[in-house]
Amino acid sequence: MDPSNINIIRQITCSDSSAIFEVDLDGQKYALKLFHDNSDPGCTEKGRDLNRFRCESNAYKKLLTAGVCARGFVPKFHGDINRMDPAAFHPALQAFARDKLKPSAILLEYFPHAESLNCVTYSDALYPQAIEEMHEIHQAGVHHQDIYPKNLLLVRGDPDRLVWIDFDVATTFTDLGPEQLARCDYEIALVRGLAETLRDDQAEGLPPNTKFYGGF
Repeated sequence: MDPSNINIIRQITCSDSSAIFEVDLDGQKYALKLFHDNSDPGCTEKGRDLNRFRCESNAYKKLLTAGVCARGFVPKFHGDINRMDPAAFHPALQAFARDKLKPSAILLEYFPHAESLNCVTYSDALYPQAIEEMHEIHQAGVHHQDIYPKNLLLVRGDPDRLVWIDFDVATTFTDLGPEQLARCDYEIALVRGLAETLRDDQAEGLPPNTKFYGGF
């Protein structure tokens, strides 16, 4: 895709590693996630990729191929962009102007009515979706590696649905060997434990985000 056709509407959120923007491209709204790049961190001694752009792009390509995007369990993936020029989008991308390298980006489905799941919006009736979806993510050959409430969106609609996001530390695999299967089981246990924590906080009447979700 031609980045020059992108119109940045607003910044949705940001972190030290990336920022997400609402953008318009050819009359359609998307979420554009840009990654800071001051050098390629490479891989760990065990071969785990530490480049967040590559991690997320590779994960979404697997999820797209496996049909997980089409089923609405994760945002639809519309491709990636190698090196956007911050100067061409000044002042929206001024936070990237001092990076050593130009940022790369991924283009995703935009949800206008969504919020991170929390103890107020948690529902026993809806939450089994999250567990089913994580099973599908694993079957696509992806380990999420970042099971937190902030990475599970409640998307309002008819019906409401849950959507897993933020695969920038995800790992991908082809063969489901003992190590990969153990990681799958561990992540499912985390998802189930997250429900228990949210349910307990809801019962206590706590406002959202007042309690650290230990272990996640």
